[in-house]
Amino acid sequence: MFKFFDKFFKKKTRSTKTQGNSAVAVSFDDCGITMKQHGAEHGSVQWRDISLIAISIEDDFLPFPYWYIGCKDNLLRIPNDAIGASELFFDGFSKYIDGYAKDETFQVILEASSAMQGSFIVWQAADASAGE
Repeated sequence: MFKFFDKFFKKKTRSTKTQGNSAVAVSFDDCGITMKQHGAEHGSVQWRDISLIAISIEDDFLPFPYWYIGCKDNLLRIPNDAIGASELFFDGFSKYIDGYAKDETFQVILEASSAMQGSFIVWQAADASAGE
């Protein structure tokens, strides 16, 4: 099922080498997510602190999805084409975020993948709406 969604979020290229041209890279481990920009750490968030995962379709020149991950005080803005993003969005979130691997979550991702604008809450902690 994850491979099906994965194809919606990968830019089509003739070579996998061109996918590595993003200035942003993300990685994750048992503690959380780290984002690097041009090789320097640009932000991080621990799994236990994540209360929101959202996609915003932003329009600099063409509509492009950004993932917002974190909480009120610490929010990462990860471009959809970041190096390591697909692994994070599917494998990492499914493993470390309780309730992420549900049909409703992937329905929101599908909706966002076909949108030209808008913001989409992919996952939210049950207590996140209470104001943290």
